[in-house]
Amino acid sequence: GQRLSEMYAALNNDLRVLAAIGARTAFDRASEFLGVAASLNFNEKLNDLVKKGKIGQDERETLKVLVDAGSAAAHRGWRPKPEELNTMTDIVEAFLYRAFILGDGIQTLKTAVPPKP
Repeated sequence: GQRLSEMYAALNNDLRVLAAIGARTAFDRASEFLGVAASLNFNEKLNDLVKKGKIGQDERETLKVLVDAGSAAAHRGWRPKPEELNTMTDIVEAFLYRAFILGDGIQTLKTAVPPKP
């Protein structure tokens, strides 16, 4: 979506603080598309995603690092190094891919596989 495009624009212009905030915001908006209430704080959003079965505990911990990094950029003046920003981008892209793209493919594959005799 638009938040992801803005994150990539910030990355392409070496606006690392904005890119980090953009990664956190992309996760935030994606969680809403997965049925999480916008009014929840980030910790509650992560817990709700686990409760809804959208992420597992390991992915929750990974996404918590992403959220914490984005919050540090937004509120504590942290400017991530390029490699740290690459990791943040990898985290948000993997989450989006698994949640929105791979999910449909898995369902299609599940229905295509013949049952055991």
